[in-house]
Amino acid sequence: MNERREAALSSAMRVEQLGDSLSQAAAALHEAVMRAIRRRASLGPAGITQAQAQAVFALEVALRQQANALYADAAGHIITGLGTAQRQLSGLLDTVRQRIARHDNVSHWISLATSLLNLGRAVLARSAERVLSTLATVRERLREVAGD
Repeated sequence: MNERREAALSSAMRVEQLGDSLSQAAAALHEAVMRAIRRRASLGPAGITQAQAQAVFALEVALRQQANALYADAAGHIITGLGTAQRQLSGLLDTVRQRIARHDNVSHWISLATSLLNLGRAVLARSAERVLSTLATVRERLREVAGD
């Protein structure tokens, strides 16, 4: 099984796919915070606070803006030489979206969204090292969420 693996973010199309994933993560954040706001009345003090909701909405906006920046200049943000396959990157981002959608812990949403923003920043900076270290951080955050 000698499957050819292409490096992540090695073409404009792959960078656009990262933008799509960030947009989808923003949508998952939006759905999760709206669900939490609707349930706030029944949860009382255990529900999402206004400050937490505002923080999550701000992260949602930042993720969408970062995705737009990637779309606007995808070819200029190509990063070659990454050891991570595109499929692995896409799978990791799919897992982030699923965890946001399935978990009600606001601090985890904030942690995951912040990690995604850092990933986008690393791509926009064209820094393969930062991309790889940020991917490790995203994986760590996912393990924390799974350990809840």
